[in-house]
Amino acid sequence: MITIKLFTLVVGVMLVAALIGCGSSTGGRVSPPATAAPVAGDAEPGSDAMNNSTPDETTPDPSGGITLDNGGGVTMRVLWTVSGYTIGKGAAWGEQEAKALLFKPLDMNETEIIFDEKTCQSVSFQQETVNAADYLSNVWKTTPQELGIDNQDMQVFKTNCSLPGFQEYMRLPDGHLIVPINGVFFFFEPAVAR
Repeated sequence: MITIKLFTLVVGVMLVAALIGCGSSTGGRVSPPATAAPVAGDAEPGSDAMNNSTPDETTPDPSGGITLDNGGGVTMRVLWTVSGYTIGKGAAWGEQEAKALLFKPLDMNETEIIFDEKTCQSVSFQQETVNAADYLSNVWKTTPQELGIDNQDMQVFKTNCSLPGFQEYMRLPDGHLIVPINGVFFFFEPAVAR
């Protein structure tokens, strides 16, 4: 009888320790092992699209989000998840590469972008509001209709992050992100609806 009570007590303590992260000094966040150093000036096409306007220094909205357990009891905040894609004309990637990124989590805060097990640190963000049709036509040689979105104003973010697609990406008014990687436009669904 004492053995069963002792076993139950030990299991209970282990469960509580796993739920609270065993006092982890990472504050519940996990940085993936591979790190991509930020590189300025190594942006994808489109760097002249908005030279006539003045950029505002800003950061993504890190509020909300859900957590994803990596199996070891430590969690990473998930703000967006890849929910779909559109393959652009002349894309370097096809269906197989695009499907491989579906449901991958994305986390951003004031200084980091974490995606596909890679991290950019010391990231700076510049944000501008642009007309979707003008921007997509001038920069990406596509249209809102080809991407399945409305012709509306949207935000464009430019960063010094070297992760593919995150040098310049778009945010729609509903919080969805569009991140172009190798000619494929990936749609990221926010974890928290606006």
